[in-house]
Amino acid sequence: MVITFKNVSFRYTDQLLLNKVNFSITDSDKTGLVGLNGTGKSTILKLIMGEEVPRDGQIIKSGNMLINYLPQEPYIKKDISLFDYVMSYSNEEHKINDFEAKSIITKLKLDPNSLTNNLSGGQRKRLALAKCLVTYCDFLILDEPTNHLDNDMIIFLEKYLEKFNHGIFMVTHDRYFLERVCDTMLELDNGSIYLYKANYSNFLTLKAQRLENEAKSEQKLKKLLKNELNWINRGVEARRTKQKYRIERFNELSKIKFRNDKDFDFQSVSKYLGKTIIEIKNGKKAFGNKVLFENFNINVLRTARIGIFGDNGAGKSTLFKILMQEESLDEGELILGETLRIGYFSQHFDEMNEDVRVIDYIKEVSNEIETIDGYISASSLLERFLFDSNLQYHYVKNLSGGQKRRLQLVRVLAQNPNVLLLDEPTNDLDIETLEVLEDYLDSFFGPVLCVSHDRYFLDKVASELLYYKNSRILSYNGSLSEFLESDLSKNETSDKTKSTYKNERKMTAKEKNELFALEQELPKLDEQMDSYKKELSTLTCEYTKIMELTTKIDELEQEILIKTERYFELMEKKES
Repeated sequence: MVITFKNVSFRYTDQLLLNKVNFSITDSDKTGLVGLNGTGKSTILKLIMGEEVPRDGQIIKSGNMLINYLPQEPYIKKDISLFDYVMSYSNEEHKINDFEAKSIITKLKLDPNSLTNNLSGGQRKRLALAKCLVTYCDFLILDEPTNHLDNDMIIFLEKYLEKFNHGIFMVTHDRYFLERVCDTMLELDNGSIYLYKANYSNFLTLKAQRLENEAKSEQKLKKLLKNELNWINRGVEARRTKQKYRIERFNELSKIKFRNDKDFDFQSVSKYLGKTIIEIKNGKKAFGNKVLFENFNINVLRTARIGIFGDNGAGKSTLFKILMQEESLDEGELILGETLRIGYFSQHFDEMNEDVRVIDYIKEVSNEIETIDGYISASSLLERFLFDSNLQYHYVKNLSGGQKRRLQLVRVLAQNPNVLLLDEPTNDLDIETLEVLEDYLDSFFGPVLCVSHDRYFLDKVASELLYYKNSRILSYNGSLSEFLESDLSKNETSDKTKSTYKNERKMTAKEKNELFALEQELPKLDEQMDSYKKELSTLTCEYTKIMELTTKIDELEQEILIKTERYFELMEKKES
């Protein structure tokens, strides 16, 4: 199975996103697509899916190709259960097993029996991902698959895709994810495509070599153009004695547009911070019966670089709202320094006024921004973040999702804060912008608190961690990778029976029989569950019977979950 782009061009309004692009991917490739926000990465995915049509060229796909597509913002129809939504994609030729669908939905921390009506954006994304994973396909196309996933879910997805035996084509900012899943990299740069048969780390080396070669070629062309310009300026009489092709060559050379990449260099200036910056004493926060944290103590120092992570819904964003005084502690004391200027980078676009121009969105904060090199205009700051003079006068609502995130970041930095609170800053930002943000944070004169599930980003910016566990916020001195390794090793030690099978290369006869038995038993357990639920729906006033049946359903649900987990363990071993 092959997808081929042949001289494909695509223009969005006045911007040429793809310029006579040529490349092919097969169903044995696991390809990562990288490039700046707003340059056409999601457009390539839409072109493959037929949601957009090229202005020129052809997109050729092998016949009868089945593609599963995870968009950035999936549409989910309402008034059905999450389980029924996933199972609606089952058919006679490629049947989805009930227990497999329930297990994937549960692994992505969703309730299979809940309805689709009130799902958050993150829950919709995870449900659409569950559907993609269990529905048969020849190609799996994923647009930012790790957004809205916590670390456990990212690691699960990583391992799942490593063993996936069909083609994968993805756009993601998660550099560890790219490194471990992809064996091919596709780079979109100034309307051109560059293909590398390499993982992410090798791609960086090859890209550096390409840019170095291009720079050398560019210098030669500029020198040639300068010589031709000198010749053409010698006067009419001299030109008459020269060959006509020299003038034609000069005209052709003059049409060449040389790259003029601007650095994102933007360093903060030192802002005075008093002795007390942020302190919480014996803090507690709960919503109803759910305690997010209690007995929490922290004293944030000027040099602090704190990474915060935990399961979705644990209360990470709530902690930031408390620091911003948008929420209050139920118990304990919050002490904030008098000189604080907090810059808050939210994970949501809700607060953005999309009916203003890009330049005005920044000018609402300041016309001039103080940097380490002096004052610069709002326009100059935007140019450093790849909003050229033309793009600055576009309306915010016409920007791509990644461009809006970058603009949101520029606005926060333009306020010249002395404390930064970053809530999922890596969502929808391209890798180049993340690298600039990482450099900026390295030179930032003040504490940084960052909520993120991006392991690479936290490894680079955080020297200490806060993590949520059992209604408490605990601390760890070290990188996220070090924490995950230590935490995983503890789990493996405490549950040797669960990990033993992974270390054996072959299935025993006993395990083969167990797998066969589970394949026969799980559908019967699902039928039994349906029977219990139908019976329960007929009862009205027989309270004793209702309680008995409810207990049976709970016990059966637990049994199905345990046996489904074991089924996947055995299947994983069989496939490996």
